[in-house]
Amino acid sequence: MTWNERITQAREAKNIKKSAFAKLVGVSAPTVTDWESGQIKKIDGENLIKVCSVLEITPAWLLHGIGDDTPSNIILIHPDDPVPEGFISIPESKIEFSAGNGRTATYELVEDEAPATYRLEWFQKYGIKPQNTRRFRVSGDSMEPMLYARDTILVNLAETNVIDGKLYAIRYGEELRVKYLSRRLDGTLTLRSVNPQYKDEELSPEMVNEHITVIGRVRDTSGTGGL
Repeated sequence: MTWNERITQAREAKNIKKSAFAKLVGVSAPTVTDWESGQIKKIDGENLIKVCSVLEITPAWLLHGIGDDTPSNIILIHPDDPVPEGFISIPESKIEFSAGNGRTATYELVEDEAPATYRLEWFQKYGIKPQNTRRFRVSGDSMEPMLYARDTILVNLAETNVIDGKLYAIRYGEELRVKYLSRRLDGTLTLRSVNPQYKDEELSPEMVNEHITVIGRVRDTSGTGGL
């Protein structure tokens, strides 16, 4: 499903007519038609923010189908309250890489951050085992407006095989980065950001072997998300 199809799905789910949607977003009705028909191939900036705000969806879901077609798969509960049935608590972690070749990583819980409570049915829908996931905090602006600094990502550590065009958390040197990945037959790896100010990075197989470790695939995001 393309972002054009997702915007149609989200608008129809909220039962908003095209003309009304155009007024809410602040564009012309023909622009909405062009979005939904695929005549316009890209949406970003202020239009992306307004569309997601009106439809109550995240940029990650609209642009790339990451997560679900809701603002978040997370519910808020008081820290002293028990986790409701049908939900699971996933704490935030920070990652540390070993010395030497850096091929192993350890995960340490961030004690001063409250865990996030996810719907178990969401994990079941995508065949993800909660025990294989970790939440990390995002830094930098290379993935704006999809991810902003201090947003969080939910990473499935069991998905380390690169699927072209999917979003991954990777070790690059001694840093944790979030990038779209594509791999060529010769082993060259392309790292792609969302922010147009950042150009694609192409790493040779030798560079990949020395500096890159795929931590896991990003399966959900939460935070400001450009809104």
